[in-house]
Amino acid sequence: MKTSEAVAVIHRGIHREKEAISAYIKFAKAVKDQKAKSVLINLADDEVGHMTKLEKHLVNILRGQPWLLPKAEEIEAVAAVFASSAYPGMDIQIKGLEKVDEVRILEIAVEREIIANNFYLDLAAKATSAEAKEMFLSLAKEEELHMKILRAEIDSLGQTGFWFDMQEFTMEK
Repeated sequence: MKTSEAVAVIHRGIHREKEAISAYIKFAKAVKDQKAKSVLINLADDEVGHMTKLEKHLVNILRGQPWLLPKAEEIEAVAAVFASSAYPGMDIQIKGLEKVDEVRILEIAVEREIIANNFYLDLAAKATSAEAKEMFLSLAKEEELHMKILRAEIDSLGQTGFWFDMQEFTMEK
């Protein structure tokens, strides 16, 4: 990947992370459940971390230095704790949050994470250098982990009896 192309791609990633931070803060303000609010604030903090990583990469590229992100398999080890499933991606507008319930807000957050995951997977597929590919795969794994955390919170709020795909209680003796 040429330096100018890498700079443009990283700027797109930084812009997406800023949008995610803003969305999670809006979501956190809209929910009343303290546990859900905490999850959303922590995810906003994670997105700040992603943005910081991308900014460090940008500085390194401009200085002619190598990429910095951890290997995707390191993040895979954390993500392996959670079961995976997929939703189709869609463009999501954040309007009228005060009129929707907490579960729907968390579902919107899940949809946004799917879009972010697909964004980084697409960038990884298009990357010409191994370092760029690894960086985008790493970010995609982190977005996938966020999606799974949000789904677990939805399960918890919905009182389905499941949390992280594990049954919380049983009706059997």
